[in-house]
Amino acid sequence: MKAKQIPLSQIINDCGDFLHLRALNEIRGSDPNIERSDIGIPSLSMVGLGPPPPRGQIQLLGKQELTYLEGLSLEDCTKAVENISKLDVPCVILTSAEKLSGKLVDVFSASPAPVMTSDLSMSQVFQYLSSYLEVELAPETTINGTLVDVYGVGILLRGPSGIGKSECALDLVERGHRLVADDAVKTIGKPPGILIGRSVAPLQNYVEVRGIGLIDIGSIYGIRALRRQKRIEIEVNLTPWDETKLQDRSGLETRKAEILGISIPSVAVPLVPGKSISVIVEVIALSHTLKSYGYDATAELDRRWLERIKTKARTSFEPRDTE
Repeated sequence: MKAKQIPLSQIINDCGDFLHLRALNEIRGSDPNIERSDIGIPSLSMVGLGPPPPRGQIQLLGKQELTYLEGLSLEDCTKAVENISKLDVPCVILTSAEKLSGKLVDVFSASPAPVMTSDLSMSQVFQYLSSYLEVELAPETTINGTLVDVYGVGILLRGPSGIGKSECALDLVERGHRLVADDAVKTIGKPPGILIGRSVAPLQNYVEVRGIGLIDIGSIYGIRALRRQKRIEIEVNLTPWDETKLQDRSGLETRKAEILGISIPSVAVPLVPGKSISVIVEVIALSHTLKSYGYDATAELDRRWLERIKTKARTSFEPRDTE
């Protein structure tokens, strides 16, 4: 998968107001691209030490670095900034720079690399920018399916076209649950092993039901029936019933689905006429919640059977109801 990158101008447009960014110089040449979500602090690079930072990484200078530069002579200060400018960095942000001296303004303004200032602290800029870049640069893909929020669990309904994914989502919304996306689910992989699903912008709030057409869920059921994004926690694969295929009825078999290199539990639900899929999906969501609290019904039943076998092996007595 090709690594994502975003232009510096997008960061300025999206984050400039919140981070109070102000440009000290103009972008020379083409708009530089940011390729990494981690952010560097070039303290060693200023004095010509240490390895160069990775390509496409934003660099931050804080109050300590600016105080150090302020204490240098003009010649040494210029040399230190030039050491940073020689690096292949898309941008340098000076934090805690509400009272930047004229010397530093002149030296950084002459830098060939784009330089911006912020009156926020380094930790504030670092935290916000890291979170933003982590989302924007995360690997993503678009999945054919329907994503719903059922009892707080993100369930991805998948299956062949026309099997009833949208109808199941519509029934779940009618029962008080929330729709995230139908037909096309934009999926983003975030560390550590988290999948976030959201709707593709033109299709947001819409469900397509065969024989009826497009339905605007927000207009019919209100804003409480919608959710903009949700973590994908379990896949429910709707499949046609096949009498010749052996079905797992014990639940001991653990299935996994892999999306963007991240594994999530997967449940196969064969469909027959009259089966209430929405109720089954609700039970799957509740069962998944129980497992997250450490209770697995299948494992508990297996434990009981083993305990019963051990008890009968020790004694022939079998307790019975005498009433």
